[in-house]
Amino acid sequence: MLVSPASQARLNGIVRLARERGWVLTLESDLSHPPRGWRGDGVISTLKDTSAFRSFVATLRKNSIPIVNAAGRGMDMGVPTVCGDDGQIGALAAGHFAERRFQNVAWFSSKWGLVQRTRYDALAREWAALGRSSERPPKFVWSERPKNLKKEDWQSFVAWLGDKIEATPKPLGIFAYSDYDAARVASACREHGLDVPGEVAVLGVDNNPIICENQVVPISSVNHDLEKIGYKAAELLDRLMNGGRKPVAPLFVKPRGITVRRSTDTVAVGNPVLRAAMTFISENIANPIGAPQIAAGIGISRLKLDRMFAKELGISVGREIAHQRFAKAKLLLAGTKMTLAEIARETGFCNAAYLANVFKRETGLRPAKYRAQVKSGH
Repeated sequence: MLVSPASQARLNGIVRLARERGWVLTLESDLSHPPRGWRGDGVISTLKDTSAFRSFVATLRKNSIPIVNAAGRGMDMGVPTVCGDDGQIGALAAGHFAERRFQNVAWFSSKWGLVQRTRYDALAREWAALGRSSERPPKFVWSERPKNLKKEDWQSFVAWLGDKIEATPKPLGIFAYSDYDAARVASACREHGLDVPGEVAVLGVDNNPIICENQVVPISSVNHDLEKIGYKAAELLDRLMNGGRKPVAPLFVKPRGITVRRSTDTVAVGNPVLRAAMTFISENIANPIGAPQIAAGIGISRLKLDRMFAKELGISVGREIAHQRFAKAKLLLAGTKMTLAEIARETGFCNAAYLANVFKRETGLRPAKYRAQVKSGH
């Protein structure tokens, strides 16, 4: 088997299937043409829409060698494709910002193509469905910049994006096409003195720890399930090599939730006093807190605190505490291996049994079932 994976995670999935089926793998970093003298049974590639790749695909067809594309869709080559569900990725981002009470979101990407458009459209549709805004979110795309701004000019880029962000209402959540683009947004914000996540929350895609965890403010990211994409691509190739029918449409792999880091670990409120109250709740969520402790912690009266929550958020202080407790418990359940008892202690629930009951009431699922679904990508 000839393999040209674009990431270690995708390769891990391919290797797992290969071991199960007893394949012998030949790895090539550039698969725009078959290696000299190679004689194999099938190919998994991350195709690009170039003449070299088209010629490569034509050669494989001529020799009746099946090929599976494990990259983004949008290339009219008639090659079976396994890729991430970009619609689900965009919808997940919208829900993430809505859960944090954002009223303003925007999109950023360095380039613009089918994958970017699909994610952006899904973000816009879900944002409208959640009742946030009927207007489409602002779209900042560097490749669509004015022609006088050079791509390699970092200062031009920072000035361009910073001006776009500063002109957009805040608090603002920005959904970036990838972790690379999310890091660019965070850098532009830093250059312009914009607080992340206080003024601008940033969300990427791929959950690459090398990028996300090595920023001044660590970046939250959608877990694009690249390993499962690799496994499913190899599974499809195995079926094709054994005479199976080619699927007529791409096979989509759902994302596996969001890994939340500091860049979106916030609640979007404009009132600085109310924001301080939200931050106090977040930082003390494991403790037995209520309105008296919060009011004392931020230096206002209990009556003023209650009135502020009712007027500006339309909920009680207790309701917000419960909301933040459950939201954090849900994230820990999806993104860690902590036991239910550990999660209960970390989020201020009385015990694991009480948390399990709350979880079942809110989601219709027992915690173990929810965790299993997130892990499987369903």
